[in-house]
This record gives sequence, structure tokens and C-alpha cells, in this order.
Amino acid sequence: MRRTQKERNEQTRQALLEAGSSLLREVGYARTSVAQITRRANRAHGTFYLHFENKRDLVSVLLEDMADEGRQHAREIWRTAPGVEGLWMTLREFFARITPERSLWLLIEEVIALEEDAAPLRSRLRHLYVEPILHGLKGNRDARVSRPVNLELLADVLVSAGLHFARTGSTPGSPDVTALHMTAVWRHAIGHPLTESDVAHLKGKFAAG
Repeated sequence: MRRTQKERNEQTRQALLEAGSSLLREVGYARTSVAQITRRANRAHGTFYLHFENKRDLVSVLLEDMADEGRQHAREIWRTAPGVEGLWMTLREFFARITPERSLWLLIEEVIALEEDAAPLRSRLRHLYVEPILHGLKGNRDARVSRPVNLELLADVLVSAGLHFARTGSTPGSPDVTALHMTAVWRHAIGHPLTESDVAHLKGKFAAG
């Protein structure tokens, strides 16, 4: 069957994203050019600018696509595992996803170092990961706050710490353990510290995983 123009455009976009992702990881941002990306994707040079404004725009799309996938998983988690378990599972998923993708965090730091106006990329990325945590918590009765706290600031701090762990390769433990520590911090901050039974239940999930 003949492909529609829309299908051909999407195929070209995906080919450029895949080529750009592999090149950026191999040689870094500064040494990757649009010409190299289109050559690896086996596409005409001009097609790049039909889909992306520039090289940095492609990086932004790669990061947002990854965050979108993470948000979808988070929504599924909160539908089936609310409360303390939902928070822990969301954070565990976050760490499990970002740790193997350390090269992306190093890439974004390189972009920011080379282009002064690229700093909002990092802020945008944090926000993309904060949203699913806040959405799940605000809609759950177990997340009610018993003391004044800025939930968005707290979520942003936790996610920023997670990105730092991934970027530096210094995650203090497995995704299970790191997520448990983060869950304890969150629950303490909102005035509902983890109980011994909460901790025992979550540790039981380690073995189940």
C-alpha cells in the first residue's frame, strides 16, 4: 500500500530523531552537525528543517519524548496503586528510567555550557517529571497535607536530586532503595511520615519486583 504524505513525514521525523540520538551519544553535541544527522538518516539536508528548528530543538524533542513516556507510565501506576505505594512506584519508575539514560543528562549539560540561552531546557525537563508526581498526589486522599508546604517546590527538589544522581552516576542505591528514601522525605514533609508497616510493605515489594 502507498504511504500517505503524513506517514512519510512521520517516518522521516523518526529517522532524524534516531540518527540524531545515536550521533549525539557517540560524539557529543558540539561535534554533531545537521549534515551528519541527515546523512545517517539517509535524508536530504533540507528535510531536517521541516521538522526541527535547529540541532538544539532536536535535543529538546528527544528529552520531551522520553518524559512523555514516563508520564504515561506514572498515570498507569496511580490508577492501580494509590497512596504510599503509588508514590514509591512512581519514583522507582523515574529512577529506573533515568539511570540508564545518563548520557542524555550529560548531553543537556553540554548544550547548556555551549549555548547560554539553552538553560530553560533543564528547567523544562524537571517540570515534565514533576507533573506526574503532583497529579497523582493531589488527586489522592492519602496525600493530604497536614502542614504548610509548597508541593511543587518539594516535587521539584526531589526530581532535581534524582536528575543529579543520574547525571553524576552517584545514585545512592538501587531504584527500589532510592525511591524508598525519596518517599520517606516526601511523606515527612507533608506531615505523614512513613510508618514501620509502610516501610515493611514497600520492602516486601523489593523482593516481589
